[in-house]
Amino acid sequence: MIRVFQVKCAYENEVEAQLIKKLHIKKEDLLGYTIHRRSVDARHQKVLFSYDKFPSEEIAREIGVEMMGLEEVVKQSDIISVHVPAMDETYHFVSSGTRIMNTRPVVVGFGPAGMFASLILAEAGYQPIVVERGSMVSLRKEKVDTFWQTGKLDPECNVQFGEGGAGAFSDGKLTTRSKDSRARKVLEELVDFGAKEDILIDAHPHIGTDAFLKIIENCRKKIIDLGGTFYFDTCLKDIKTKQNKLAEIKINDTWIPCENMILTIGHSATDTIRMLHQNGVMMENKPYAIGVRIEHKQEYINRAMLKDYATDPRLIPARYQLTHTASNNKGVYTFCMCPGGYVIPSSSSKEKLVVNGMSYASRSGENANSALLVQVNEEDYGNELFAGLQYQEDLEIKAYHMAGDYKVCLQLAKDYLENKVSVRLDDVKPTYALGYQFVDLNELFDPAINQALHEALIVFEKRVPGFVSEGALLSAVESRSSSSVRIIRDHDLQSNIQGIYPGGEGAGYAGGIMTSAIDGIKCAESIICRYQKHDTMKQKTEG
Repeated sequence: MIRVFQVKCAYENEVEAQLIKKLHIKKEDLLGYTIHRRSVDARHQKVLFSYDKFPSEEIAREIGVEMMGLEEVVKQSDIISVHVPAMDETYHFVSSGTRIMNTRPVVVGFGPAGMFASLILAEAGYQPIVVERGSMVSLRKEKVDTFWQTGKLDPECNVQFGEGGAGAFSDGKLTTRSKDSRARKVLEELVDFGAKEDILIDAHPHIGTDAFLKIIENCRKKIIDLGGTFYFDTCLKDIKTKQNKLAEIKINDTWIPCENMILTIGHSATDTIRMLHQNGVMMENKPYAIGVRIEHKQEYINRAMLKDYATDPRLIPARYQLTHTASNNKGVYTFCMCPGGYVIPSSSSKEKLVVNGMSYASRSGENANSALLVQVNEEDYGNELFAGLQYQEDLEIKAYHMAGDYKVCLQLAKDYLENKVSVRLDDVKPTYALGYQFVDLNELFDPAINQALHEALIVFEKRVPGFVSEGALLSAVESRSSSSVRIIRDHDLQSNIQGIYPGGEGAGYAGGIMTSAIDGIKCAESIICRYQKHDTMKQKTEG
């Protein structure tokens, strides 16, 4: 196999010719190729492809090349030289350990981290028990739709809580910089569960909320087929330890024995975080970010980012990513940009206002939106444990009372810069389903946050003309981009209480679907390499 990088061409039908030219071979010598990665060269607005060459049996027969299986090769060969790509993306399961596990491993939370922790455990034969405080995804969608239509919030099952986690109601972005083979494992499993194969080659793959829901169901079914057990509408309420080791957990009103628990509770399960702290689990404050959702017409984003290519179906809907360091040293950046998407009500607690963004698989909505965030740390909220969490909650409560009844706090970006309440919409119409209230967001945020956002918007308008002046809308408050605390873990991925494996966004070790899924896999591997498979356990926890 030969990997060829940066084969540049405007159209896919030019790929073969470019590949032959780059390899300095004849057309008949090219047995076949497959796309490894597909991305856009933003410097020239041309499509850039990366390919792996592989043999095609059909073409081999046509040109008289004999293909044979590995067993036959071994039989007929005295010496075999094996050549493999330098970048091995094949996932390899870790070897099972030797310790006896007396209870089945428990995974708490079935967002991306919990999904893949459970899947790896199940595929390795460890028959996990999955505990999810929200409902299974079909019922969860009904409850979320009810909230979006009526404002009636279920605090236990919403955009943040339930099967699939917060990632289920998002754009479903799968972009990651990780070169970890686990990333490829995640993508391949998602394809097996129903995602389009394009995610295996796209540089910026995404699934979309509507497609993700069926994928989640299929993942759950596979885990069950492999011996896993699910408890929905079931919350982790308490834990018991013996000699600094996990011994029992309380789910709803029932205590069950448990000596290994992967904790993938997500960034919004603050009640669970506080319970764990009360039981001696060590944690610390961590920097995070707060801000707004900024919303534009997608047509404008296409023009602004693609210029002459603004109608090219291969490139639209266009994306953007912007960063700025303000004069007060606060980093400002766009995050989770949703082309053709919607700003959505994302609260998980009564009388706390939270917004987020999502897209459907088609990304065909009229507007684009992105989080516009400012980094915050202990300099903003103090160094006491949970001070950052309290800062976040106070902001969400303040936003709720400024808008009322889960309406969104809304302001034109140009009015925000002028410190005045908007009185009418411009060309951009808000996509937030529960209505809006014009407010002055300068009264919502601290002066340091306002200063950073003001400076960033002025800079972004210069970089991308129209970013502010084309009627951009600001919706608040975006406060759940990541966790405000980190559960401390050791090199074995265990907390100071042995048997508890904190993972994913909620534990402070990930930021998105892919990094969460990868971290969940790592937690599962830590258990696998320590303990024997479930069929050797002395005692099963009955479900």
